[in-house]
Amino acid sequence: MSDQTAVDTKPIKDESMNEVTYEEKAESAQTAVDTKDETMEAVEEPSVAVPEDATTTKVEYPPNVHKVHRQLLAIFDPENIKKDNFFRELVERDPEHWVLIKKLSMIKRFKEILEGDLSLFEQAVALAPQDFELNEEKTQLRCIKKEPEAKKDNHADNVDKKTAHNQQVILSHFEVQNKRSIYSKGFTIDPEPTEAELKAFYGKFGRVLALRHRREGAGNKRNEGPFKGSIFVEFETPEIAQRVVDEATTYNEMELTNMIKGDYVEMKRVEKFSDAEYNFSHIAHRHLVEYSNGQEYSFKEIKELVKTVANVGRLEPLETKGTGVLEIFKTTPEEFLAKLKDQKLENINFCLVSAAARTHFNKIQKEAAKNGRGNGRGGGRGGRGGRGNGRGGRGSGGRGRGGRHGDNNNNNDGRKRGNDNPNNEEINKRARTIVEVKASAITAPTK
Repeated sequence: MSDQTAVDTKPIKDESMNEVTYEEKAESAQTAVDTKDETMEAVEEPSVAVPEDATTTKVEYPPNVHKVHRQLLAIFDPENIKKDNFFRELVERDPEHWVLIKKLSMIKRFKEILEGDLSLFEQAVALAPQDFELNEEKTQLRCIKKEPEAKKDNHADNVDKKTAHNQQVILSHFEVQNKRSIYSKGFTIDPEPTEAELKAFYGKFGRVLALRHRREGAGNKRNEGPFKGSIFVEFETPEIAQRVVDEATTYNEMELTNMIKGDYVEMKRVEKFSDAEYNFSHIAHRHLVEYSNGQEYSFKEIKELVKTVANVGRLEPLETKGTGVLEIFKTTPEEFLAKLKDQKLENINFCLVSAAARTHFNKIQKEAAKNGRGNGRGGGRGGRGGRGNGRGGRGSGGRGRGGRHGDNNNNNDGRKRGNDNPNNEEINKRARTIVEVKASAITAPTK
């Protein structure tokens, strides 16, 4: 009985559960189908905004319209207008550069394309509204295309800037130079004082860098005529120059009139040229400095030291051991010396160049330019084997490394000689001249 009851109960429970399960399954299945349909609909019809002009149809113009447009670009090109006198006159006739379409249609290049259809001009303008426009009556046409800005000539600008900078450097140097120089007049004309006598007179006040007798003459004959009785003297510092102006008022019982050269030059500028400025564009001026106490250094070592302060050019030795002249660039000698402590680099002393040393340096450079450094391909300061007349040296050798056949200061095996004394006579021979300039005594500037 109990077993039967248990058996009877089980099926009832299972049927009840099965009925509920089937309904749920059916309902779930239907829901899944509905959801899938909705999802598919959502994928097939995404909600994306469509631009208004997306449906705009692009206008296709016939080939003749494109031809007219190309011809308009060609005829309105600035280069064509420069050459085409007839069309230039047509464009310039109207202040706003409008051209009658009828006039354009008569031009051969358009007549062949138009075949009487002037509407092609209107279509060509519609094709490129950024290039051309019509007036309201559509009877006139003009070009509105903006020409690209001319490329800036950076090279020319750089040249101009470099020239302006060089002129400013020269002007600055001359201004400082004139402040430490004097103008003096009142000397006897016959006999005129010699340069040696005047240097001895002014040397009592301080180091004399340059002294020049002022003479009659102009152009190529400048300073070749009779002595004017006046001189220019350049000293090492403005303080020395001012002391000379104040104290050196007589020479051999003759009264002297003294002025700082800068003041004299300015006075003459105003007298002769009013307010005009000096033009230095035609002046080629070397910036030079002298050095001494360089006997323990090679030329290369001296130049490497100077390179830490300024750009370096050529170096030429003077007669006294350890002395010479250096060319510097992009700075004045005064600016260079101002950067040095006590006007020294290591043990080497530097100072402003004297007139005699400058003359010697310029003479060497002039001869080198005339003869060519090395007299052949590969010429220069010489390569391995010394500075003799071997190949590539400053002598009369040909191309290649210097000194293989050299006979100046080379060992028999062609090896380069030592550089214990970079200022001895043999090195001076490389410059094809015997150095006659003695280095100025370089001392600290006298205040």
